[in-house]
Amino acid sequence: MSHSIPWTFKTWIAEFDNVDLPIGDLAHDILRDPDFPEEDHFGAIHEHLYTKAGGNPAVMEAFTCAWSYYLATR
Repeated sequence: MSHSIPWTFKTWIAEFDNVDLPIGDLAHDILRDPDFPEEDHFGAIHEHLYTKAGGNPAVMEAFTCAWSYYLATR
C-alpha cells in the first residue's frame, strides 16, 4: 500500500520561517522566492539555490542539512 506524503520541501520548510537558525534563514528566503522550484527534487532545488546564492557555502550547507532532515521526516 502506498501512502502519499502530504507536504513538499517548500511546505515543510515553511515551519521554520522566523526560526533564528540557518534553517530559518533558508526558509525565509525560500518562502519569498517567487521562482523557487515547485518540483520536490534535490537536484532542481540545489541548482536553483546555488544560482540564487552565488554558490554561498553557508546557504548550500543549510540546504543540504535541511534536505537530510526533511527526508528523515518523510
